[in-house]
Amino acid sequence: MKKSAWMEYDTGNWSPRRPMPVALLRQVIERHAPVIHFHPEEIYFPAAIDWYLARALLIDQATGAVIVRHPTPEQLPEGPADPSRPEAMWLTLDPDLAGPALEPELSPPDDPRRGDLAGAKAYVRAVHHPMLGATDLQFWMFYPYDGPGLVRLRPFAFAARRADHLLSLWPGGMHEADWELAVIRIDHHTLTPRAVFLSQHQGGDAIMGEEAMDALERDADGRIQLYASLYGHATYAHADERKLFYLWRNIKLFGLEMALVDRLEKHSSWNLGEPDNYSLFSASWHEPELPEQPWVRFGWRWGSYEPKGGRFTRKLLDDITVLLETRMPSLVLILHIITVGIFALLLALASRLLGGKFGNRLLGSLADNSGPRGPRWQQHKWNALYGFKPPPAQRDWRPEGSSLGRRLAEATDGICRPPVRLIGTALRWLFGPILPKA
Repeated sequence: MKKSAWMEYDTGNWSPRRPMPVALLRQVIERHAPVIHFHPEEIYFPAAIDWYLARALLIDQATGAVIVRHPTPEQLPEGPADPSRPEAMWLTLDPDLAGPALEPELSPPDDPRRGDLAGAKAYVRAVHHPMLGATDLQFWMFYPYDGPGLVRLRPFAFAARRADHLLSLWPGGMHEADWELAVIRIDHHTLTPRAVFLSQHQGGDAIMGEEAMDALERDADGRIQLYASLYGHATYAHADERKLFYLWRNIKLFGLEMALVDRLEKHSSWNLGEPDNYSLFSASWHEPELPEQPWVRFGWRWGSYEPKGGRFTRKLLDDITVLLETRMPSLVLILHIITVGIFALLLALASRLLGGKFGNRLLGSLADNSGPRGPRWQQHKWNALYGFKPPPAQRDWRPEGSSLGRRLAEATDGICRPPVRLIGTALRWLFGPILPKA
């Protein structure tokens, strides 16, 4: 046992074979909790549960009536009695306070969808693994709103440098409420991080082993640095752009190459180790100092319920109407409508033709615009059965040298170069104005 590693902690009579006492848990959280970094363009930040509930309504699905307006945690019902029907009621932001959902750049400063980073809390659950000699510190983070999905586009480019363009899929991917999870596994013998688990959309990353842990970004105090993706809030260990590996990896349509992406960059930060930034609310063992909080027992949805694909079938006409009203008429609008239309068509067909579990797996989270259930009701994560895998290798875009025009020009020793360049220039002139700047 490396007791020298414990010198910065007041461990008392604690033995590594036992669960950590609450006082020690707080010391370890404040020493090893991660720092979450947000993208410069992010506007949908986390919030505390009390802050959200003070701006929310509890809605009954059967009647659409408001059950409780601006409930306190104690007013939330316990259940559900039928776990297979989490959509029987849900929490939703008060429309009198939130107003209509707009594109991120049009969101007013007082929109509660923006959250409250200054008062936000990460909710920490400790899960003891006696066979591993470790404890998982689960950091559950609540976001009142998720913004639109993002797609990286590469237009037609023959014998010319391929240009990237980033496009919002607004209103696709937007939904109320989001619970995200980051896990730091603490070794009982060293009281230092042994592994990290990060939730990301339909899956997540598992960072395990000495080499992988050494590769994590840390600050001067050794605190692990993590990144929340723009609008979607998936958690990653490195700041780069990630193609999403659920639903589709790439789509190539009429020469237009598309991929759903998560954008990550360091700007504003949220240190989960600050005493005001976390709440230790639960442990996997009986701990009298951590009584179960009322909001944990609420098993219905945080955020309104919509069937899979519902936004792209029932609301498509309304959404496109709003899009026309909020954007100046331009060729950019045409590409927005085409892109949203393609996804709407694919998702609507999948929801109709591929019912059941297979269809749900294919649709993934992009088609599911319903709010999630709370931490306790995400049983596999709550019980530390994460099922996450090591980060996959990123599949790069098609390299420049493989473009058809370039290969033809090189094969004919320049004979084809002038006409191919002319075609590339004409296509860039024709289609360039359609795409916004990245």
